[in-house]
Amino acid sequence: MSALHRRAALAYWEPSAAPATTGSCSCHGSDVPNSSDLTVRLTCQHCHGYTSDQFPLASRDSVDVQRGPHGYYSATTRKCESCHTLHDAPEAGLLPASSVVDTCWVCHDGTGGYGVYGTIKARGAGDPATDLSLGSHRIQATAVVPGGDAESGGSSTRVFSGPADTLICSDCHSVHGQNLVAGFMGERRRTRSYERQDRPTAKLLRRLPRTLPSSVTTLVAEYGSDWCASCHEGRVSGMTALNHPVDSLATTTSPFFFRRLAGGRTLAYGGSLTPPQTSRHTRSDRYDFGLGNYDFLMTFPRNVGQGSHAPICQQCHEDARKVGSLSADGLSAIASPTVLAAADGMSAGDNPRFQNFPHETQNNYLLVESNDDLCLNCHPSQQLP
Repeated sequence: MSALHRRAALAYWEPSAAPATTGSCSCHGSDVPNSSDLTVRLTCQHCHGYTSDQFPLASRDSVDVQRGPHGYYSATTRKCESCHTLHDAPEAGLLPASSVVDTCWVCHDGTGGYGVYGTIKARGAGDPATDLSLGSHRIQATAVVPGGDAESGGSSTRVFSGPADTLICSDCHSVHGQNLVAGFMGERRRTRSYERQDRPTAKLLRRLPRTLPSSVTTLVAEYGSDWCASCHEGRVSGMTALNHPVDSLATTTSPFFFRRLAGGRTLAYGGSLTPPQTSRHTRSDRYDFGLGNYDFLMTFPRNVGQGSHAPICQQCHEDARKVGSLSADGLSAIASPTVLAAADGMSAGDNPRFQNFPHETQNNYLLVESNDDLCLNCHPSQQLP
């Protein structure tokens, strides 16, 4: 743990609260006081927001208690100290690091392969920051948006919040938990406490995407094609430039989005639009039955759940994986199992192994699969004109 990380992580410790013994924490390893001690876990709540001992199951499963240090500030929490220092700060906003990105990387730098960035590199599978065969949203490095020009479909230069107007974390994420898109189910299996095996279901989480990313003027309430297109305007079908069709407000008044995605999965549920749960997947869906990859397959002709809807951006651009295939006639979706045997990409046999999209992936252009394998997820060869 870095000195800065220690400062942020331990800022809230009360001398009387720390037990004499040491132990292991799901986030910080063994370099913290004993996390199995109730007193310590209650102290963790000052920054991380809640513990299983403080909230009943229904409350701690809800989207609104899982903000960590990024929201729900009150007179009894000490979350502000995790990211701000009141005196002698080197950065505007009283940040303890030299920039917004460096402050985010106090917790999300991938040290040991547990962060948003750096996990792929830590597992020896390449470095998306330097290897062009991999995919990455570069941070504090560019202001150029591929497909950002709505008229030509070419690249555009935008004004972001980083040095020389470059893209940084806070351009896409609301670090204080304000004005967020609706909660949605991500795929990542983490070592974090609320994603541990003892939780009965995977949760709808905010994940902090802003409804108005930097330089964007149109509010986006849901994470889906329209959220991507708020920057990549020239990549949406229905615009001047010709693009592969995607479901968005440019093409329909009621587009699908990531939280409501009718892929081949509808076949697995007897043709119904959604599984019999309120969230996108339950933990059993993703880890036991592998139904998650059905979302990336669209039968031909489309099944009753898909109807006339086009795919959304995330059906082609997501974490690299083996999706599966359609039957030769296109009538059936045959999904490859979702296998997440270990957290944070530690198992090379997992499918998908890394769950870092849209930050970095193992495929160029952030594609789920490469070559014709991707196209055949929706276009069976026997049905091509």
